[in-house]
Amino acid sequence: MENFKVLISGGGVAGAALAYWMSRLSEANINVSITLIERSPERRASGHQIDLRGPGVAMMKKMGIEEAVRAAAVHEPGTQFIDIDGNTKAFFQAATGDSGGRQSITSEYEIMRGDLLNILYGLTENRDNVRHLFNTTLESFTQDDESDPNGKVHVKFRDGRQEGFDLVVGAEGTASRTRGIMLGPDSPDQRRFMGRYIAYFSVPSEPGDSDRFTVCHLPGGSMRRLICTRKDIPQLTRVYMMLHGKNASVDGALKTEDRTKLKAVLGDLYEDGGWQCKRFTEALRHAPEANDLYCTPYEEVNLPPGSWSKGRVVLIGDAAHSSTANGYGTTWGLIGAYVLAGEIGTLLKRDNSSSTAAVMQGARNYETTFRPIATVGHGGRGLPASIASPTSRTGIWILHTVARIVAYLKLEQVGGPSPEAAKWKFPGFPELGKGWSGM
Repeated sequence: MENFKVLISGGGVAGAALAYWMSRLSEANINVSITLIERSPERRASGHQIDLRGPGVAMMKKMGIEEAVRAAAVHEPGTQFIDIDGNTKAFFQAATGDSGGRQSITSEYEIMRGDLLNILYGLTENRDNVRHLFNTTLESFTQDDESDPNGKVHVKFRDGRQEGFDLVVGAEGTASRTRGIMLGPDSPDQRRFMGRYIAYFSVPSEPGDSDRFTVCHLPGGSMRRLICTRKDIPQLTRVYMMLHGKNASVDGALKTEDRTKLKAVLGDLYEDGGWQCKRFTEALRHAPEANDLYCTPYEEVNLPPGSWSKGRVVLIGDAAHSSTANGYGTTWGLIGAYVLAGEIGTLLKRDNSSSTAAVMQGARNYETTFRPIATVGHGGRGLPASIASPTSRTGIWILHTVARIVAYLKLEQVGGPSPEAAKWKFPGFPELGKGWSGM
């Protein structure tokens, strides 16, 4: 086969992982070149604290990055619930992230998103068959007829440049542009609001800031609000704001993409909350450290069966199966990339006369294999807001009492998100090198 050209749109965890696995196909004598594009002018090394759990831990080890992840890991001792006076009401100890071990709110493998991304990029920075392009955005694309065995996806970039690829992968996240183009202009928005927002930003640390994941439920009014902190380095404290219920002010600020307006809206919503809300909202408005602010609604992407791909265009990660902040987004991003590369690589190796057939069947196989586990839990909304985020002091006292009992009995430490996730085994693909046969 002549050079098999892959375009990956989106330089997050899933996109960077796929670039690595696709590059490994060269070890099976498949002539492949990968272009990874990212709209940001440089690698997005900021972001919140994420974790690896269950099969994601095994995948991390098979990628050979366990040592690097451990070296960059956030050593968070556990999670505490506090009241608005700062008193600890319940404490949940950290637990292993392995699929066969105990789970808790804090995983053994906690890492900042930017640190994990740097590790993943490091896997391909010195590979001749991978190029990273920043400040680059896919504008549009068309495909040759699916009956053409060597047809291409003809991509136009925002700067006017055009190029043909054998495979285009959308890995841009929940608001994927590739997904919108692939499904067509008449397709409905595939995102479902799950009743909450989350915002996070950094503030200068002060003595006494805890290294525990600290959760404070804020009483008062009709708004259901939580404010949380985490601390991965001495200089900074990371603040998380979680807001239940549809909020027109937040939606309006997000739509404008005006960070100053978003800061003002969030500050107004939280400054009267108690605990250290005044300190955090003041920093949000004025401290340069808070310019890493990111805010998103909790959203779910659950496409109809068979629609993760169309022709030579495929979706991975949150673009295909997002479920915001469910604890497994990073894990599924890593594993989905592996499965897609393996399925396509297997067919390219088996029949190197038709790149189109390998891509189309490989993409279908990827969805058939991975969809059942990646979408476990879709369609639900978790605990009702009245339980997860009470507004009355009595309701918060009841929540803290129950949490204290759960923590004492270690009832939160379970084997994973579901029996399906605990038991699922991902397939082996020798085409990805080193003769690995999976797990």
